[in-house]
Order: sequence, then C-alpha cells, then structure tokens
Amino acid sequence: MDFINQSMRTAAQRLSTPLSFENSALVTDDAVLAAQVSSIFRRSGRYFSVIEGPRMGRPDASSEATRRRNALAKSGADHIFLGALPDDACSAMRSGGGWLEDVQNVEAVLQALRGKLSRPRKQLHWGTTNLGIGLHLARSQGMELICDLSESPPTQLIEKGQHLLVACEMGASISEVIASNVAFAFNASFATFPELSEDERDQWIEELYLLGESADRGTGLMSMAARARAHLGALTVDRYATILWITSGFPWGIATPQQPCTHLSRYPDFGRIVVEGIWASEPKKQGARAALLVDPGKVSGSEMQTINRALLKNGTLTHALRGEGATVATVDSLVNLLPNDIIVLSSHAGDAPGERVTYAYEDFDGKPRRLVVDEAIGFGFDPLSEKVHVTSYHRFHSLDGVSWADKEGKKALPVGTAMLAWEAKTREKEARRYIVHSEKIKRVNGSMGVSMNDGTWFFVSHGFSPLAAPLLINNSCWSWHELSERAMYAGARGYLGSLLPIMGAEAQGISKGVFEQFLGLPLPIALWAAQRTMYSDDRQTYVLVGLPCIKIPPNPKDPVPFIEHAIADGIHYWSQLSKQTQNANLKETANRNCKFLADHLKNFQHNLVRRPIPSNGKSIAFSDDA
Repeated sequence: MDFINQSMRTAAQRLSTPLSFENSALVTDDAVLAAQVSSIFRRSGRYFSVIEGPRMGRPDASSEATRRRNALAKSGADHIFLGALPDDACSAMRSGGGWLEDVQNVEAVLQALRGKLSRPRKQLHWGTTNLGIGLHLARSQGMELICDLSESPPTQLIEKGQHLLVACEMGASISEVIASNVAFAFNASFATFPELSEDERDQWIEELYLLGESADRGTGLMSMAARARAHLGALTVDRYATILWITSGFPWGIATPQQPCTHLSRYPDFGRIVVEGIWASEPKKQGARAALLVDPGKVSGSEMQTINRALLKNGTLTHALRGEGATVATVDSLVNLLPNDIIVLSSHAGDAPGERVTYAYEDFDGKPRRLVVDEAIGFGFDPLSEKVHVTSYHRFHSLDGVSWADKEGKKALPVGTAMLAWEAKTREKEARRYIVHSEKIKRVNGSMGVSMNDGTWFFVSHGFSPLAAPLLINNSCWSWHELSERAMYAGARGYLGSLLPIMGAEAQGISKGVFEQFLGLPLPIALWAAQRTMYSDDRQTYVLVGLPCIKIPPNPKDPVPFIEHAIADGIHYWSQLSKQTQNANLKETANRNCKFLADHLKNFQHNLVRRPIPSNGKSIAFSDDA
C-alpha cells in the first residue's frame, strides 16, 4: 500500500463523506433551463438532481417514467419540477401521483420555493453552449448563471479541488450540466474535452475488443492509450488524485493509468443513474448486506473462496451458486428478484455466435421493407415452468440495402415505420414468419453472453430489485463491453469488468486486492491499487463504472431479517399482480416468480449458516452457503 500516496489518502477520506440531496429536483431535456436552475442551488456537499425526461417514443415508455419516479423518490425531493417537457411526458411523470410542477424558467422555480431559497445577488453572463463549465464557475463563485450572451467563453477547466477531477466528453449539453452538478457536489474540479465522433468511438471500442484475440495485447493497449491521450489534447490530469470520466462510450481511463479513475456513460439516463448511485452510497441506507456469488465452474482456480471469506468477515450475507446450481434460469431470477448489494460472476464471457437473418415484410404504410438483423440466442431449462428459458440479443445490420452504420444513407429512408412494424411483429411473436434468408455468423457484435452451467446467459434487465442497487463485479473475459451499460441502466451502483481476456491468476489477484487488501477504500482507489499490485507495468485490464464514492462498506447489522422481509414482499407483489392482470403472459410470469421466491425462502431458511466472525469485535457474519 506504499504506492498509495498522501493525496490519494486525502481523496479517499473526502470521497467517503456521504453526499446529501437538495430538497428539489428537475426533470427536463432543456439544457439551458437545467443549467440556470441548477445555479441557484449553492449548498456545498448537496447534489441538485437533474434527470432527463422520459423517452416517450420507446415501446416501454411507461417504464421510462416509472424509473424516473423511483429515482426521484430515492432523492427525497419534496419539490419536483417538470421543465418544458412535452405533454405526453408530463402526463407519464404524473401518472404515479405526487406533487410535480411545470416550470418554464428560473423565476417559476424561485416563486415555488419562496422563503426556502434565496436568489444569488450576483450574476454570471454566459452563452447557451459550454454550459457545464459556465455552471461550475457560477456556483463556485456563488453567482446565478444567466445565458444571454451570443457566445460562451471557450474555457475547458474550472479548478476547485485536486482530490477529484470530473472530466466530461462534450457533445450533449444536458449531460455536461449533470456532470457539472456532480463536480459541484463533490467540491471537485470540472473539465470538458472534445467529443469523439460516433464512428471513431465505435471503431476504437471494436479495436479494444479485438485486442483480446491478439498475441501482443500489451503493445496494442499502449497504442490505444496513446491515441486516447492525443485526443484529450491540452487537458492535463496528473495533478488530480482521482478522475471521473463522463463518456459517450469509450473508457478514457486507459489513457491515464497513473491515476485511479471511474466512468459514467452520458447516455442513456445519466441523471437517473447519478441519483441512484448517490442513494446507494449512503451507508445508513445501503451497503454490503447481501452478496450473490456465481461460479458455474467454467474457470479453474476460481477466486470465489477468497471473495466469500472476505465478505463474511465484512458482515455480509453471502449466497454462492456453484457448478450445476449456476443455471441460466436460477441466476437470472436471483439477479432480478432479490435485493443483492453485491453480485460477483466468475466465468467466461464474450460476444456469442449467431445468425444473420433477413426479414421481408410490409411496414404500416404498406411499403415493402427488407431488414437484416444479427441475432444471438441463449437457452437454459427452467424447472419451475418446465420450459426452456430463452433470451435473445439482436443488432441491426441493414435496412433496405443500406448499412445500419450509414447514418447519411438512413436519412433517406423512412426508418421509423419499418422499425415500428418489425417491433410489433416481434412483440406478437410473428416476426419469424417473415424470414426469407439466414446464415450462421461467428460473432454477433455486442451480444456479450456469460457462460452458465447449462448455457449462455444474456443479461437483459429493465431494473434490479428496488430495495438495492448492486455493485456488479464480472470476473469474465471481455466483460466490460456492453454489460457495463446494461447493468448501470438496470440500476447498478457500479460495475467492474475486464477489457480483455483474463487469466485465473489475474482474477484472483484483483479479487484479493479489492476484497481483502484494500477493502473499505473507494473502489476507484482500491481497483487502481489492486492492479498496481498485480501488474508490474501501467496495465489497466479492468475498468470501473460508477461514481467515485462507491465502496464496499462494513455491514454492522443482521441482514437475515432484511432478506426474509424482501422475499416475503416479493411474493406478495407477484401474487397480487397475478390476480390483477388480464395478460396471460404476465400472469404466467407472476405465478412463476411467486413459486421461485417461495421455494427460495424455504431453502434460505433451511440452509442458513450463522458463523460468528469477529469484525472490530462486534459484528456477526452470515452465509446461506455451507
């Protein structure tokens, strides 16, 4: 631990101080409004929540609103403002009840908060671009941001604290505002850097994936890191103890291996993910109560014993699935239905083989369309329903002969009508009728399946249990790709995965560092220290996603009653849903989940092993895995 210098220790202390939420929150897609409203909230250590509006064009539009309402409830905000949202988005946000007020400007917010919030006496005049920088400058100086200039100053860095730099990739103004709010809450410095074009970003990420198949990964990774540093240009980061990269998808931390870092994706749902991450980092509410450890027996020398032992000493209840018990259906149910604070996977992962399928059909306007889709399918038997558990992943390849990657070419096509018709046929399970050609392909780009004992598991979830926001650690080859965004979108507090294939010794070494040697430190620092201990060079095989404050804290309370109550509540919820719904598929799912949870509760109570393990002389650890 000698290489953890004083600045990192100071950063660890500052990042360990819990943040609080402001009592107000704003849901909007208007970046200028978000910046100006954010500037009037000036309390240090408080996060003002800005959440992007629900995407009403999606098939799951109602879930879009539900996820945002749940996040706002976690923030505890008693004044929720809807800023210049379309009527359908406002209606969706209000469908869950509660007090929400439409606002079009800062004056409306101040009027609603009269007597509770004082307006800054000074003003910082700015333009309508570079909003994150202007907002951070205004709040740091106690000023109100006024966006009335024809142009914004080209400043790209506002210095505040050297314990943390929040560095935001430009190109999405609302994301720059949210990132600025994160920096202000952490009393951190804030910087922006040029956006990587979408084509170049996708190419770089694909090159990173293909490095895993190269004989000289080290040289390739160094070359990629050099390109990333060149893109960052004049932005120098060596004086900061830790870095949070806000990215459009590329893991910029590989460019700065000398500093502990973490990442957050600016899309989708950046604002919601930040709120849920802060909520999950409050030690009195969330922590390390329960952990799910999944080891299908696909890798030799698994690190799970080390992790299990460390978590038991931490006071965490652990549930280990080993070998034949780690099936696709069981893992999927435990991950989605139970409130796990930590989920660890130890297996193989990677893009799966599949088929390139051509569909020929008519869209809603009666126009003939030809859609080519790459599809990967995973199977696993579910003994509860006595059916094969099927999950699928698809990636669009071309439409009417135009490559899906050809953005200019697609502009000439009526894409929307084609996709809505295809999605409708897929929902009604009729799409297979329209297949006119298919061929095997070695890899479905982005599918990223994880090997379970009985098949490939594609993690696809719209949300974890609302009682927890898990830290998901995936000790599988290539496991950062795709799965990090899926996990964060579903509500994880953080995700740790690998950029490249990893050896068993690497997984064991990193696990020992994170769960034993550096347990209790903020995860960016713990991971950095673990990699420094494991590797003799500046290699960054593992990538962390999440806020810089996430950690694995000690659990001082008995987690057994919490788990028992959570399972009982889940049984009640699914039972009521089964009685109320008229949808046959939903009823079948509800009945299946009820049965799974009831069986799991019995097994849990029967197999529970209580082991007194001293931790600071007071806590008790539990395990339901003997």
